[in-house]
Amino acid sequence: MANKTTIHRRTFLRGAGGVALSLPLLECMAADAEVEVPKRFLGLYIGHRFSLGGEWSFYPIVVDGEMRFSKSMAAFNPLAEHVTVLRGLEHPGCVSAGGHQTGDSFLTGSHVNRAAKSPSFDQIASMTHGHKTRYPSLVLGNEGGMGSIGLSKTLCYNQFGRPIPASNDIRGLFDAMFNSDPQLQKGQHSRLASDKHRLDHVLESYHGLKRQLGRNDSQKLDQYMQALRDVEQEIQRMQRWMATPKPQVPSDGLALNASEKDPAAFIRTMYNLIYLAFKTDSTRYATYMLQSMNAEWGKISLALGLGPGHHVLAHNATLGGGHLEKLGKYDKFQADLLAEFITKLADTTEGEGTMLDNTVVMYGSSNSQTHVNRNYPLLLVGGEKLGLKHGAFHELGDTKPPLSNMYLSLLNALDVPATQFSDSSGTISQIMA
Repeated sequence: MANKTTIHRRTFLRGAGGVALSLPLLECMAADAEVEVPKRFLGLYIGHRFSLGGEWSFYPIVVDGEMRFSKSMAAFNPLAEHVTVLRGLEHPGCVSAGGHQTGDSFLTGSHVNRAAKSPSFDQIASMTHGHKTRYPSLVLGNEGGMGSIGLSKTLCYNQFGRPIPASNDIRGLFDAMFNSDPQLQKGQHSRLASDKHRLDHVLESYHGLKRQLGRNDSQKLDQYMQALRDVEQEIQRMQRWMATPKPQVPSDGLALNASEKDPAAFIRTMYNLIYLAFKTDSTRYATYMLQSMNAEWGKISLALGLGPGHHVLAHNATLGGGHLEKLGKYDKFQADLLAEFITKLADTTEGEGTMLDNTVVMYGSSNSQTHVNRNYPLLLVGGEKLGLKHGAFHELGDTKPPLSNMYLSLLNALDVPATQFSDSSGTISQIMA
């Protein structure tokens, strides 16, 4: 009987010109004790609200135990067996926040005005497993940056509850993850060295300054310095990864020059970059703010002939009639692109299943109506190999568990040994097998 060849998961195929292609998960790797099929999370957010009524409703109807999606979410009908829909979850501590301020708290559970905020869900997962990949997490947003307090353009908050800027630089993201051009690499090395040099000067002056401060100021300085040490560790981590060849992927089909002038091409390319980042195990956690509560992005509403902006659509939808349909058509635009991405995950074999089996995608909003911070409309997709079960519409309004309970359930599914998340009071058994 022939001996079975084993290959380490981090093996690269090397070709002409120094090209390094990371291998997919092969059968011959199964005996390698270090093989680990990644467990991933993608969080997606739409500000203001979805259409929640009539034939354009975000919520499905259930017929003979099966979900049937409306016009706005029709692209998910072929995927229904991989989908869970939830109504009734919210962040109780954020109900009183301003109607435009709950994007800040969507993944944290912390009121926007709270002095000490919780880290976001993705960052807690990243603290546990982020060292395994080149990028601990991807923080993405169509508008980019951080925004202001109450009008966040990012879903992510670090261990000190401070916002992490979202990236909307498509080409920059591609280059950072996959471009091994020597000049580009040289520039990255130079920037890391320069950043390290500046940090060294700050850290050298820390002890002298601390001796001159009172107790309260000294504590504030310690918090600031801890943040700087985290930056220092990140620079050191990136310097170590510079020695590892980047996975090379074809850029064919990627609209790397896309802008908000063509929002469909831009969003599709962002999804494709997330797919490639997951497929090459460049990261396991990503968030993507598709629409903040700050401003209209991409003029999608105008492009679809629906009016001046998503905010106006969301407000007018309370009037019913044709206004609800207009919001539903906006929702359809987003849902179609998301379903296309989900289908790609489902069609990609990985281990004994698919990429979708090992990836949890959460899609939702923190408003059920504009300015109403209750009963978040939420969609969970994938993650069957992580223990999730699907094909159901859960109405949780009677029991009213905090949304943080679902996050705690998902953290445990991602092998994060958490016993508490924000204001959680337990887990949600309905979503787990």
